[in-house]
Amino acid sequence: MIADPERRESSRASEREQQIQQGNAAKSNLYIKAFRIVVRAIFSALFRVRVVGLKNVPRTHTIVCINHLGWTDVFLVLLFFPVEPRIYVMGEAEVKYISAFRQWVINSLQVFVMLDRSKPMLALRTMEDVLRRDGSILICPEGQLGTQEGKLQPLQQGAAHTSVMTGVPLLPVGLTGPSQLWLRRTLVVRIGKPISPEEFQGSSRERTHAMTDRLAMEMQRLLPGDMEKPRIKLLQRWLTKLL
Repeated sequence: MIADPERRESSRASEREQQIQQGNAAKSNLYIKAFRIVVRAIFSALFRVRVVGLKNVPRTHTIVCINHLGWTDVFLVLLFFPVEPRIYVMGEAEVKYISAFRQWVINSLQVFVMLDRSKPMLALRTMEDVLRRDGSILICPEGQLGTQEGKLQPLQQGAAHTSVMTGVPLLPVGLTGPSQLWLRRTLVVRIGKPISPEEFQGSSRERTHAMTDRLAMEMQRLLPGDMEKPRIKLLQRWLTKLL
């Protein structure tokens, strides 16, 4: 009897969460490091990737906040940021992956942590647990796919709230290029300076609101970067919808 794919994925996610809870979430084993090198090479063959401000990435855990434009967003962070501390992707349990390949890559990197939108407190505790064990987390604070390059949608407050509750800084990141892809498309990752919750005063609610406003301002400053307008866009439709 063949197991249901969604049930298998839920089982794998549960195993990953147990592993996170049982040890240091920041470390990567040799398999993950090797697999990351291979996938990064494939990714670099398809696209030109330019990373600006890599020195701004803290050596300790952080909450990485990116604008969301397409399927490459997560890969740009997982493949081109430092391998440690490991960055975990917070995703909703009901999301269906478009591509089996994308699901395989995420599973192999062992970084996807399922969250349940109907249980926000449990989701926050899950994120806090990853951070408490020295892992970093990746969040798209817009909460939905963007519609235009260089335009940031209103941010939700979950990232800032988690930062205030844990004391872990936010790291603003601006991505340019992922909305429309073609062969050798330049994808730009601009990394801002960390935003510490200690910079803000007042109640937890006031600090969360102020941090969200600051995060939106800093992320917008990182957009857009190095926009390309070539005459020929090879494999545009296929690559844009690939995963």
